[in-house]
Amino acid sequence: MNRDLAALITLGKQAYAEKDFRRAETLLREAMAGGANYPDIHYTLGIICHHGGKLEEAAREFERSIAQNPGYTEALMSLAITLNELGRYEEAKTAHRKAAASLTRQGKMERGNQFAGKIANLHAELGELYLALGRNGEAIAEYRKALLVAPGFPDLRVRLAIALKEAGHLEEGLAELDRALSDRPGMVSALAQRGILLYLLGRRSEAREAWENALFRDPLNKLVQLYLNTLDREAGRG
Repeated sequence: MNRDLAALITLGKQAYAEKDFRRAETLLREAMAGGANYPDIHYTLGIICHHGGKLEEAAREFERSIAQNPGYTEALMSLAITLNELGRYEEAKTAHRKAAASLTRQGKMERGNQFAGKIANLHAELGELYLALGRNGEAIAEYRKALLVAPGFPDLRVRLAIALKEAGHLEEGLAELDRALSDRPGMVSALAQRGILLYLLGRRSEAREAWENALFRDPLNKLVQLYLNTLDREAGRG
């Protein structure tokens, strides 16, 4: 690499670090025009495009980065997020799987597996995609994989409980919420979902108790208030 290209790349990355994205893009594209065709440059341009709302262009830059370095985890993760935002769910799931595989390979080389949280998040995001597509069984499987990697994340148990609810497994969902609340007593999202499951199981008084507990902890939670209002209307009709 000649000095001029190296200087352009250095200045471009410096501008990016300073969040001067317009200048960073100009400098990095000038470097590319001069022959600096590197994965990290494409990745940085992808981030800049994503930040500017140019999602299709961002996806192309991430894909170019991955084409040169198939194990570029950050580019795979960014591509998955971008494709999801574009509604290209199947492609997003493929990118997620590749990112998870890449993180797993890296994690095996790290003492204590520093990447466990990232792997768990990838499985959780893939679960979200499956849930959005109505593929509840696959969503449940991904959330369970996430919990195998990071069993101490109660937020994941709440998401698993939602997927179990959507699949009609209400008692299993309730058990996951109880475990989440055991790990984090007073967790509002878990209490709200617990109320929903109890309501669906016909256990109205227990549902009210869960929602009142949630509202006590988060008095401005309009959704929980709506649930309680529904119970009040039902009681009035009774």
